[in-house]
Amino acid sequence: MPMDRSLYPENWEAIAFSIKQAAGWCCQQCSRPCRQPGESDSDLYNRLSGSIWAPDMFVGVETEEFGLIEVPKAGRFILTVAHLNHIPSDCRPENLKALCSVCHLRYDNSQRATKRRLKRERLGQLTIPLGGETTA
Repeated sequence: MPMDRSLYPENWEAIAFSIKQAAGWCCQQCSRPCRQPGESDSDLYNRLSGSIWAPDMFVGVETEEFGLIEVPKAGRFILTVAHLNHIPSDCRPENLKALCSVCHLRYDNSQRATKRRLKRERLGQLTIPLGGETTA
């Protein structure tokens, strides 16, 4: 689900940068080193070659014309910032975590029902309490 920038504070880029900087440009879930500001694909590949992450930098794709070829997967090495409670306006440091794109997608996927509910609520749909609960 693409991010709706209107839900984020104006200084989101600065907030996200500081979280990534504090994490040392590594995923706080899997420890994957990620692309640093201004780093090119070739610089990234050179920095990570020989590391445990090198096999993850490419994926083999079978083609009719050339057979098996290696395709770069630099997108796996992009550091993002996740809102742990999925509320974009809640930018408290304890609610933010630097995650590589792979871990961020896994986290969001595991929280898909929560994200759908929050989106419905943002659009004005009320939640009906279950089990006879009352709301204040």
